[in-house]
Amino acid sequence: MTTYASFAEAVQAKADSTTLAHYVVDTVSSFAEGADVVFDFLTSDAVGSFCRSLGIRRNWAELTLDEIAPADRHGLNVVPRGEADKILGLLAALIRDGYLKPSEGGKPVQNVLNDFMSEPKTFLDAPTLGHLDEFAYALAVELEHGRERGQNVTMNHPLLTGMVVLAHLTEDTLYYARLRVMEAEGELFNMQLKRTPYADLRDQLALLQYAKSLLAARMDEKLAQASA
Repeated sequence: MTTYASFAEAVQAKADSTTLAHYVVDTVSSFAEGADVVFDFLTSDAVGSFCRSLGIRRNWAELTLDEIAPADRHGLNVVPRGEADKILGLLAALIRDGYLKPSEGGKPVQNVLNDFMSEPKTFLDAPTLGHLDEFAYALAVELEHGRERGQNVTMNHPLLTGMVVLAHLTEDTLYYARLRVMEAEGELFNMQLKRTPYADLRDQLALLQYAKSLLAARMDEKLAQASA
């Protein structure tokens, strides 16, 4: 595969999303190994170029969290399914090709994304479960590492945001199903601290119940899968 001296050079050569992703991963890996590198893929224009290469028409670097991931009917920020699916597919391809090597306790966990993939029905010899909505929620959560909260380390870059999600999923593939419950409980508690009237708590109580039901279903699915 062709290598490039800069991200701009790769874009000018009309490199595809996989090649651009390799450039990003190679640069981050070199930095982790102590090399002096330039994160030239984090400018607003560069993020926009990466988005377009992936088939995402919007430049995430120029948008807020709420613009990238509007609230769903439950009030949760969620990246649009089409965009989430493109990021999921890219991460899966990078794992398949050995460019990303997720591990836990020194052991490889190559099937860490299988819970969220719909197609193909199997990936790396294990079944896929199709929970794309959960992955879309996870991406929205990790956009908090972007421009939103004054702790900008990703510039809302789709691949870097996805890599943050991937890191948490290697701890527990139910990480975000559990987090959804925890965040709902935390918000409910904060509302109670403020002595919010019960009538105004009902929507948050409903959200908590919804999150718990999703987690319960995921846990049941996992247990059934483990005992099959």
